[in-house]
Amino acid sequence: MSRVKLISTEEATGITKDVFAEIEDQFQMVPNIFKVLAHQPDILRASWNKVTSTMKEGVLSIKLKKLAALRVSVLNQAEYCIAKHYQGLKNLGFSTEELDQVKAADYSNLNDLETRVLTFVDQATNNYHNLTDDDLSQLGLKEEELLEVVAVIDLFSGFNRVTEILAVELD
Repeated sequence: MSRVKLISTEEATGITKDVFAEIEDQFQMVPNIFKVLAHQPDILRASWNKVTSTMKEGVLSIKLKKLAALRVSVLNQAEYCIAKHYQGLKNLGFSTEELDQVKAADYSNLNDLETRVLTFVDQATNNYHNLTDDDLSQLGLKEEELLEVVAVIDLFSGFNRVTEILAVELD
């Protein structure tokens, strides 16, 4: 059971109601993480804005960003986020076998860019203080690509902590 009451769509007013409507347009439902964040409408709004700006198609594909989000969540042992990303990637056409390989840091079935990015995610998620200029150079990403990867790591490391600390129930 979640440590914080979930704010239902029926209870939502003001900013929360507006943000919930945007989330429902995107997901056809409001995931529980946002129902928890709804206790602080400005934080809910900021979090949703961060999701929409980080996870949109950019210089990196949405697919690659979602793979990175799964790896971040696996590394942080965030069960809610692992389950959500796993299902989202299955909806994009990934098989259970492919996703289980990614969860296990086996990138043998991924392309070169995906492998490099996920290897960097593995290095940077919880050991960012050990990164060197050589690590970034070997990654071979343009600055815009690197920023998008770092933004995904940042976004989901934060969400991982929210869901784990507050024991957000899977919806």
